[in-house]
Amino acid sequence: MKNRMFAALGDRFAKLGALFFCISLTLPTLAQVSRIDIYPAAAVSSSIASLPKDVKVLARVPLEGTAITRMYTQREYGHTYLYIEHGQQPLTAVDVTKKRNPRIVEHQPAKVDPVHYEPLVEGGTIENWPRHVTAGVDTRSFGGNGLDSSDPNDTKLLQAFVAQSTNLVDRDSRLVYFATPSQLLIVQDNRSTPFDLINYTN
Repeated sequence: MKNRMFAALGDRFAKLGALFFCISLTLPTLAQVSRIDIYPAAAVSSSIASLPKDVKVLARVPLEGTAITRMYTQREYGHTYLYIEHGQQPLTAVDVTKKRNPRIVEHQPAKVDPVHYEPLVEGGTIENWPRHVTAGVDTRSFGGNGLDSSDPNDTKLLQAFVAQSTNLVDRDSRLVYFATPSQLLIVQDNRSTPFDLINYTN
């Protein structure tokens, strides 16, 4: 009887030992994955002094090129692309669909689908969808879609990213792209702005 009891206990201890051994092998791997995922953005954030409240760096993408002359976005078949022009050099295309995991890709800007309107029976018109390629924001568009140094809220961001020479603001997504010839930073700006108030009252 005692032998059977000790044998059963021995089996249980052996199974527990095997389980702990497997867990000890798995934990370092899990810890490494999570550290890799959050380290780049956390490192960049810590190197930038006095970020305003509700502003955080989501990702950093190393770039190679000369001074940036233009940045703009396009939405194409469910993907969002950021295009960075470097004067006469080939442009850099970045897939920013997953804003925390942007990727430099080989992708050329597509022709933007024109807007078509369909008349309504009760009067007026409605925009005809689907449109597979749409224009986003552009540093060359009316108003520039960049940070305004005369706006106190924008000034705080410009001071935090003083080394960044070019910026592009996507207010709908609450993102700001800061770029130099050596890097692109994707910044989430969740601060309340007069733009939010205008949209709320409309």
